[in-house]
Amino acid sequence: MDLQLAGKKAIVSGASRGIGRAIVEKLVSEGVSVAFFARGAEGVNDLVESLAGQGTVYGDTVDAADYDAVCDWVKRSAEQLGGIDIVISNTSASSSLEFTPEAWRNNFNIDMLSAVALTETAHPYLEQSSAAAILQIATITAFEHHDVPVCPSYGAMKAATINHAAQLAQTWGKQGIRSNSVSPGPIFVEGGAWDGIKEHFFELYERDRLDHPSERLGTAEEVANVSVFVCSPAASWVNGANLVVDGGFTKSVGF
Repeated sequence: MDLQLAGKKAIVSGASRGIGRAIVEKLVSEGVSVAFFARGAEGVNDLVESLAGQGTVYGDTVDAADYDAVCDWVKRSAEQLGGIDIVISNTSASSSLEFTPEAWRNNFNIDMLSAVALTETAHPYLEQSSAAAILQIATITAFEHHDVPVCPSYGAMKAATINHAAQLAQTWGKQGIRSNSVSPGPIFVEGGAWDGIKEHFFELYERDRLDHPSERLGTAEEVANVSVFVCSPAASWVNGANLVVDGGFTKSVGF
């Protein structure tokens, strides 16, 4: 299938590893020019170097908790790329083992407000695009109870980002801007959260692995494939949706 992405311009937050990295790699393989940021310079440089010669890629180090810095990065990226067609919000403070106000503030600033900074700043550029799309990378924890001892701030704030994306679909849809969410289930990434769970909480890892019909966790590439499709003109009639990408881990029946 031709996703009709060649020549498009995308910005992606939190993209030096895991799902974000896989999304950038997939976008570039489809002929998209990409600007991305992450907090760690080493990961940013590694991804830029790995994609050298494959397409146009700009990487920056930005703290997603710094609202103004994210806004400045979006404007700078638009200048580098010559516009913006696609905005993908992937930054997250993830789950905290500490049930503290600080955990809530971190998830609010990094998960929620960074998404607002991205979309609000990119809005004027998206209005000029003939195939504008916004995507929020959320999580099934936003709507499914997950029996692990972590602060509920992660799921609560990701639920807020799904609502935010849905609101944008309605308010900006008339301007030709689509907005959707993708909610992954447990995704295994080397060095990532589920790798750590496997090492330190093996019984929990096995419980969730076996709760998948295929008895395995998903991969970042599987999430990236869906994410890039949803952002492409090939998915032009998908707007305001939250697509669950979890291999059947959640058991609710959708109608």
